[in-house]
Amino acid sequence: MTWSEIGSTGVGLGNGSSNDSWGDSVPVGERAFLGFVGVVMALVGGIGNGIVVILVCRSAAMRSAINLLLAAMALSDTVILLLLLPLDLITLAGGGWLLPSPMCSAHAFMLSVMQIQGVAALSVICVDRYIIIVRQQEVLTPCITCCIIAISWVVSLAVSLPPLVGLGVYTSLPLPPGLTHCEWRPRESRPPGDLVFVSFTFLVIYLLPVLVMSFSFAGILLKIRQNSAKIHSSESRRDSSCAGVIPSAQGDAANPSCARRPLVTVDLRYKTQTLTTVIILSVVFFLWRSPLHLSQLAHAFSSHLDVNYKAYPWLLWCAYVPPAVNPVIYTARIKKFRNAVVDIFPCLLNLLPCTSSTIQRLSNPGAIYMIHHPRREST
Repeated sequence: MTWSEIGSTGVGLGNGSSNDSWGDSVPVGERAFLGFVGVVMALVGGIGNGIVVILVCRSAAMRSAINLLLAAMALSDTVILLLLLPLDLITLAGGGWLLPSPMCSAHAFMLSVMQIQGVAALSVICVDRYIIIVRQQEVLTPCITCCIIAISWVVSLAVSLPPLVGLGVYTSLPLPPGLTHCEWRPRESRPPGDLVFVSFTFLVIYLLPVLVMSFSFAGILLKIRQNSAKIHSSESRRDSSCAGVIPSAQGDAANPSCARRPLVTVDLRYKTQTLTTVIILSVVFFLWRSPLHLSQLAHAFSSHLDVNYKAYPWLLWCAYVPPAVNPVIYTARIKKFRNAVVDIFPCLLNLLPCTSSTIQRLSNPGAIYMIHHPRREST
């Protein structure tokens, strides 16, 4: 199926298919507010995720397994915010799709690829935390991580490609009121193949990642709770066995086990520090991406062709929130990332607190210091 066939055979959705009804569907004030929020998300999220990719690429010390996965997720978020979101902003401001028809279908294809790639990287991070904390094994290496990222790109392209070869159709141009880009839908007769594909896409892009994240976090929290209970029980038994023992040299020699404090030393805060960041990223993904995916699934299985897209810009903007917020979470939670940002971008020193150990040692880099030689004065 060619690009022109995709644009001509698409199912027209909504009561009106002309761009003149956009003003009735999305008022000017609503479009202005969404446009302002979209510009802020594109600038903050696009620049922030771009910085994450640059930091990981240029610094060998930053190329750990989890940082490579974060960089892969940041790359997909950068494409979404700097390439795809501006096209939606143009459609929102112009009251309809103003660009060529192939770009409308390409927008839907690229958005699907980048969403699958980003959520795949986040799911692998959750599984990696589960293996490290619960199984107490470190499986991921930078080489294995690069292979996983390459496989995720292949899977993303394979899942997003069938609509371009005739499995289902895209909405026809001009778009229905409220829709900001072409969206894949089953054909009007709703053949079983189209419904199976939309169910499989929903499983890959949303349901399976949510299940993987939920299982991983449930196992991790259960393991942390068991470790905390073991530590408390060991300390209580040790305190009862050492009751009445004087902490002196004679007491230490009499009961050497009481001389070593504490008996068990486990830094749970260090182990759960990265986990907390991953949990925040996953919760943000789940809360802000759910409305769009659930509504798309409901529209695909709806037997009515009259679908109201008045709320679609709000649902789409909610789906753009996680890519825009992720670099803010990195900056707030990862000290290494803050230090690298300050080191590479000294102009931010006037805006951010000086957290880099390298810069803290330079009290006044522009000062000229004179060396005093006592021997020369004595002679």
